[in-house]
Amino acid sequence: MRKLIATMAGAGKEASHLETAHVLFIDVVAYSKLLVNEQREVLQQLNDVVRSAPQFGKSSSAGKLIRIPSGDGMALVFFQSPEEPVHCAMEIARALKSYPHIRLRMGVHSGPVDQVTDVNDQTNVAGAGINIAQRVMDCGDAGHILVSERVADDLAQDRLWQPLLHELGEIEVKHGVKLGIVNLYNAELGNPQAPQRLSTQAAPAKEPLASSTAVPEIPEKSIAVLAFVNMSNDPENEFFSDGIAEEIINALTQVKALRVASRTSSFAFKGKSEDIGEVGRKLKVHTVLEGSVRKAGNRLRVTAQLINVSDGYHLWSERYDRQLEDVFEIQDEIAENIVRALRVVLGEEEKRAIEKAPTENIQAYEYYLRGRQIQHQLRRSALQYARRMFDRAIEIDPNFTRAHAGIADCCSFLYMYWDASKANLEAADMSSQRALELDPESAEAHTSRGVALTLRREYRGARQEFEAALRLNPMLYEAHYFYGRACFTEGKLEEAVSHYRDAWHVRPEDYQAILLSTDALAKLGWEAEAKKAARQGIQLADAHLELNPDDPRAWLLSGAALMRLGQRDQALERGRRAFAVDPNDSGVLYNLACIYALAGSSDEAIDYLDKAVQNGFGQREWLENDSALDSIREEPRFQALLRKL
Repeated sequence: MRKLIATMAGAGKEASHLETAHVLFIDVVAYSKLLVNEQREVLQQLNDVVRSAPQFGKSSSAGKLIRIPSGDGMALVFFQSPEEPVHCAMEIARALKSYPHIRLRMGVHSGPVDQVTDVNDQTNVAGAGINIAQRVMDCGDAGHILVSERVADDLAQDRLWQPLLHELGEIEVKHGVKLGIVNLYNAELGNPQAPQRLSTQAAPAKEPLASSTAVPEIPEKSIAVLAFVNMSNDPENEFFSDGIAEEIINALTQVKALRVASRTSSFAFKGKSEDIGEVGRKLKVHTVLEGSVRKAGNRLRVTAQLINVSDGYHLWSERYDRQLEDVFEIQDEIAENIVRALRVVLGEEEKRAIEKAPTENIQAYEYYLRGRQIQHQLRRSALQYARRMFDRAIEIDPNFTRAHAGIADCCSFLYMYWDASKANLEAADMSSQRALELDPESAEAHTSRGVALTLRREYRGARQEFEAALRLNPMLYEAHYFYGRACFTEGKLEEAVSHYRDAWHVRPEDYQAILLSTDALAKLGWEAEAKKAARQGIQLADAHLELNPDDPRAWLLSGAALMRLGQRDQALERGRRAFAVDPNDSGVLYNLACIYALAGSSDEAIDYLDKAVQNGFGQREWLENDSALDSIREEPRFQALLRKL
């Protein structure tokens, strides 16, 4: 084994006990064929890339990383989670796209190590953990990120990793030892080819551990938070009861081990007396939280009960009689009691995220909740009203991060669909910047910033913001979803598919991400994958429409998918249903144009596209990349529309 010299800051004492480490071993392929000056340059560039990886910086600053040079590479020894070396490997692989001459292979394993002092009185690392990590890496070729079966089993517990894990079987390594090896890759990163070493051993490659288009199973720890019932005398207080339920949803989505149904899906049962078992079946969850809110003056009564879907048993219930100013504590306590009842262990970062109050001013919070309640409607008048509410919240509390992010989102959506003005673009830019200045640890603020930068075509900055958001909260659907949209508008189609699929795995009941992925798949020429995604998306859209029959977007996206499958009459009927709901909405008009373009009806498609642009649709990049519009792309009227944008 290569000589290993550890350089952990502050590590000067010999450790005499075994501990579990999570090791990333890195090796430069064909390093020995380089000239001496080329070797020096490659290692310097590699060191710079590794030191710039966000996970490297985070673990190093926490004092939980040992760095070990190994001649033509290095080993990075992490101590907190098997996800650390994998995140780091993917960040390095992404950064190396700017250094195509550096060809790496990487291996990851978790196992016991011992910190020892070597002959130079420096800290070194010994043990099976680091030896096996090197042997895992040795199995790979350039571009491979290989992980041991042990690491893969840990990662597979999180549905975000499942689509990336592809089992290769056992490979014989040094001393006749056989290791279970798993290839980690997605559409953007890694090497999907089987290692040459595998083919020489004639070991058949196995199916992926979890296909990227496989329907996710219902996790045991899954929950839907229904809209809380407004028990106040004033029906206008419904914004407050809705807001408390939504805040609990937002808090629970911070917990990686929980699958939380979206607000849109859960709130579809508002005002309905549906059996809890039926709610669980439709939302694909094992538990449901329901509750009520009574607000009278400065007094607040909140009741909540967590119900097991399978038998209707109450896993937990509580009633809170408090002052209005205690609303944040109530929300925190409900979230923490749910986590406790479901036997989920919170990490320190998750606990801090749940307990973090959005503002200290109740009046500002009430204006914010008013804005959030109507913002979800995503109509022009709703977004304009929501922005006014967020403005009022900021007048009271200028440091209210979420309200600044809310303004940014309102202006971004207005720019996309109704008013592509410089004023909206600038407001989205300024408000998203301010949100990040106030709270750089807010995943939502980074996502809002990413959306604003995408509209400004500052794609590199947008990528950085989405990546930051996902590091802070890998379960944030909006970060995955808008990252996919940004990649699509940039023309990075494989990356768009990858991020759309990640969004879908975070929110398995969602129809939007998987149906939007069909455009990128078709553009890539992956027709079989596009049709498979279309069929799955139609099923999800139908389930959504069962609960939300007036959602024009679900009618339209599923209509376009039906057209891809050759079901013309059904597709056009869905388009007509959507148009009847909102005939002036630019998004409706745009998607209706897509359906007619797929149907080969060029004149109708361009007519609807023209109306969409007249009504404020302002995303030129979408017109340039949407495969649904390929049939009309050379039409003079289409070219004229592009010039308008």
